[in-house]
Amino acid sequence: MELINVIIILTGLALVIAYDDLSQNKIATQSTTAAGPPNAPNTFVASNAVDRNITTCMRAKGIGLTSEHKFEWWKVDLGGVYNIYSINIIFKNYQGYEMRQQGRFAGFSLYVTDDGLIDNGVIDSSSRCYKDGPHLPSLNFTTTCISSGRYVIFYNERISGVKYPENYQLENILTELCEVIMMGCQTAGVYGESCEKRCPTNCRDNTCHIQNGTCFGCSPGWNGTMCHTECSEGWYGLDCKLLCSGHCRDNAVCNHVTGVCKGGCAAGWNGTLCDKECEDGSYGYNCVHKCSSNCLHDFPCNKTNGHCEQGCKPGYSKPLCDKHCSTGFYGNSCTEPCSKNCLNSLICDHIDGTCSGGCQAGFVGKLCNSSCKDGYYGINCSGVCPSHCRKCNPTDGTCSCYAGWTGSNCSIACSKSYGEDCQYQCSPSCINQTCDRFNGTCLTTCLKESHGDKCSTDHQDQMSDITPVAVGGTLSACVILIIVVAVFVIRYKRKSAIMKKMSPRASKVKQRMTMQSLKRKSYLESDSPQIVNADEADDSTPTLPERPQKGPSTNQNIPIRNIKAQIANMSAKENSGFKSEYNEIPRGELSPCLEAKKPENKVKNRYTTIHPYDHSRVVLTSLNNDGYINANYIEDTKGNKAYIATQGPKPKTIADFWTLISQEEVTVIVCLTNLKEGAKNKCAQYWPNVNDKLQGGNITVRHLGESTYAEHIIRRFKIHNKLKQQDCVVTMFHYTAWADHGVADPLSLVVFHRQVMKATAKSSGKYTLVHCSAGVGRTGTYIALDALYREGQNTGKINVPLYVKTMRKDRMNMIQGEEQYKLLYLALMEAFRGPSRCVPTQLFLSEYQQQDCYTNCGNASKKSTLSSEFEELLSLRKVYSQKDYESGRAHITANYTQSVLPVEEYMCHLSYSKGHNTYYNAILLQSFLEKDCIISAQYPLPDYSEDLLRLVRDFNARIVVFLCPIKDLASSSAWFPTKTQVKFVGDFTIKHVSEAKGSNVTMTKLVLQSKENSDIRITVLECPTWREGQSTADKRVLLDVIKEVKTEKTYQEGRILVQSSDGATRCGPFCVVYNALEQITVDREVDIFTIARQLQVRRPEFVSILEEYQLCYDTVGEYLLNDCVYGNV
Repeated sequence: MELINVIIILTGLALVIAYDDLSQNKIATQSTTAAGPPNAPNTFVASNAVDRNITTCMRAKGIGLTSEHKFEWWKVDLGGVYNIYSINIIFKNYQGYEMRQQGRFAGFSLYVTDDGLIDNGVIDSSSRCYKDGPHLPSLNFTTTCISSGRYVIFYNERISGVKYPENYQLENILTELCEVIMMGCQTAGVYGESCEKRCPTNCRDNTCHIQNGTCFGCSPGWNGTMCHTECSEGWYGLDCKLLCSGHCRDNAVCNHVTGVCKGGCAAGWNGTLCDKECEDGSYGYNCVHKCSSNCLHDFPCNKTNGHCEQGCKPGYSKPLCDKHCSTGFYGNSCTEPCSKNCLNSLICDHIDGTCSGGCQAGFVGKLCNSSCKDGYYGINCSGVCPSHCRKCNPTDGTCSCYAGWTGSNCSIACSKSYGEDCQYQCSPSCINQTCDRFNGTCLTTCLKESHGDKCSTDHQDQMSDITPVAVGGTLSACVILIIVVAVFVIRYKRKSAIMKKMSPRASKVKQRMTMQSLKRKSYLESDSPQIVNADEADDSTPTLPERPQKGPSTNQNIPIRNIKAQIANMSAKENSGFKSEYNEIPRGELSPCLEAKKPENKVKNRYTTIHPYDHSRVVLTSLNNDGYINANYIEDTKGNKAYIATQGPKPKTIADFWTLISQEEVTVIVCLTNLKEGAKNKCAQYWPNVNDKLQGGNITVRHLGESTYAEHIIRRFKIHNKLKQQDCVVTMFHYTAWADHGVADPLSLVVFHRQVMKATAKSSGKYTLVHCSAGVGRTGTYIALDALYREGQNTGKINVPLYVKTMRKDRMNMIQGEEQYKLLYLALMEAFRGPSRCVPTQLFLSEYQQQDCYTNCGNASKKSTLSSEFEELLSLRKVYSQKDYESGRAHITANYTQSVLPVEEYMCHLSYSKGHNTYYNAILLQSFLEKDCIISAQYPLPDYSEDLLRLVRDFNARIVVFLCPIKDLASSSAWFPTKTQVKFVGDFTIKHVSEAKGSNVTMTKLVLQSKENSDIRITVLECPTWREGQSTADKRVLLDVIKEVKTEKTYQEGRILVQSSDGATRCGPFCVVYNALEQITVDREVDIFTIARQLQVRRPEFVSILEEYQLCYDTVGEYLLNDCVYGNV
């Protein structure tokens, strides 16, 4: 009779649901089989659970904490992949021992897989569709398990060291399953209550959600819930996760299914997917062309165009190095002109310039560029010049003669003449006009009236010449001496008058300068004011360097536990403590920067006054010049070189920047500036676009991919050094939230810093390279945060001014101004007092399942672990002043409650409209991946419906979420239309388009029209079961509404507007969980504590009660247990 009842029940269930029995009489196996009676050894075999006879059951050997076996499993092979709706497990009548059997049954899991693999009791957790909780299960158990697969597995365990709930049986666990029934669609590729609808064409394995037809996964090349959407351009394959090679011909997009380039590969690539570069020595389309053998140093040519990028061997011309130098040129780069002295003007050898036909007369040497040596001339310099030639023409041998000789070959001695070429006549006063042919000296005596060696002067003329010359010379010397003394006296008096007017400070500077060596005088002679914002300067408006200043010794060790009190003390009297401490630290140009000031290096500096010190600068050894780059090594607190601080690269220094990265073995780059801030260029884009490459010198940089978050971007590059034949992967962390002319949010900077620390902990690089624009302000702040945080973790105390002094020893003016200095203190406080609680999703799920504090038991008194974490969260909330709530206090009647007002800095100000104010209690928030994409607001008050619509329009809120039933709001009737209504509110018209109701979420599509604006289509989501007055929602309600928001977000742009009675209650858990799911999806880890902390910066009232914090954990746990089956978390 009992069997008949079961059959009737199953038949009725099948008739109502109209699903098929998928498991009847299918092949089943199990981990162990209990021994049966001697006459019936197969009494407890696995197939008994699918024979549809409730009197026969499978039974496994016992498991327990002290048993040989610690786990057991039973598995059925459905024979194919099917869409499954539910799993029903039926037990026999235990006649009063039901409680014991429930304790044995408790804690089990159900899995649906495609491969049925079980590795020593370990099953892929992503295939789990049900996990039993702390309460004892029913012995006639049914669960909805909407899934697809071929194998269904029952699994249970009792593991030593695990704390199990009180009613669990721990020893001698004998599992009996009498019938296991899987209901679903027997026909492949269908869904619906009667299995009458076809699954979307592109569903993976031709399976889909048995109720709504959404695909569990898509066939290669497709995505979306219905798999109707092709992969985005550039992606292909399963889940659209494979990146096209990017090397299709003519920049075509690869096939979204196979990744194959339909038109073939771009030049330089081959292979089925165009992902293989041409082998060295070949290039072009299909790699059919051979590189020239004349590339310099036999480097392979460019695989795209065949160019020899390092240059050509001597004698060959660029770009392909396959042609001789043009006529008249030879050598490296064909830049050397052939000698004009080659014989008969024959062209020279294109490689070495040799004049193969010989040289013209007067020249010798391989290049015919050497004149004949003195005394030789003619072809091959074979002619010998005459002995009396002073200078012989090397071409034809013509001479200029030595003194005493003349004639074409200087063979004729001078007669009555003398000197070179006999050009001077002997004096007529020489008797017979005979003189020495070399110097003109008379060989005989002079006539009576003449005198001298050359008989050229009489006695009277000689005396008249001597006297004036002597007197004139003496007088001239005296006059000159008098003038020099007068000038010196005048200049001295003027200088003394100026010195008397100089300030005492200038006098001291002058005195100090005169005591220094000439070398130091060059970098101390400037006495200019401090740079307030070096990062904001640009090339067109240079700033002057700070005058060197020295402060007292800095020995202010602060225990990290006291940092909050220290900040409070230093903040008193308008931050006087920060100003005083900052101004006592030496600043200005404290060491020589001679290399930076060389004319050839000035163009490499972004700013005219920010120079690297010579003693600590990074020298690029691979460059032919002085290896200059504006970068310095920076020491950590222990005195070890740990960082490189540099300026943002200029277009002309990009190649130098990547050379530095390769040379110094840097694997982590921290960028703290945007490329452009306001109207000023701050940094060149020194990296290539994704899947592109950049090449300079011996370095090739390929961009492997990037991940974009709300406040930073992570990029990965592959660096290839041709000279070293080495590859390395470099990760760049680009912080984008440091506002122009401002300071970063301390907690935001700390969260970014933690991301970088994860990478540096795994890095094998020597240094972390940090840059902003000038490489001193933001760069100094970040390096100090990193170094001092590590110091505080190791020693428990820090000395901020001492470390800033350490940085400035190696690079000028590190940390600019008191604001950045205070930011450093605030960031260190946030880093020390609220450590990261980020864990991988698998660990989170394991802890959530094992700890009582993460179960939704409803008893806050038992949640000790979570309670203490929540108390810490509340203690870290930012405290704002009355001024920060100025607008909310001015419009106090426009708020639901006076206890939740918007922070001025983050408030959504409405656009001006006549007759309306610009206030609404709404603030902008960021998600994990997108900046300012969420608005948290209060429900509209009865008279403020138009302001809600203005908020939607002004901030492009396309998804509007009400965390309650809309009908419960008094204002809803004024603006929210039913199916047959059109509402008119002020300048707005609201039309109803469609409505869809689910168990937890109702979706309504509306069109919002207004004057002078185009129509806006909005999606309104409400939670009909989350009534006002309920403290918290069921985790399923919150999860479902967030999933609907995410689905809608994939189809349209615009912000998300989430609302509650005060804009904080309920909105807090929504935003926390929304961000947590984004973090899980992208990073496969989650940190609810830090997510809540960051959201509380903008809305401190978020998650103000323990129940809401518990709800965040419960909802994320629910997602990982039951909604993330196909996410491979």
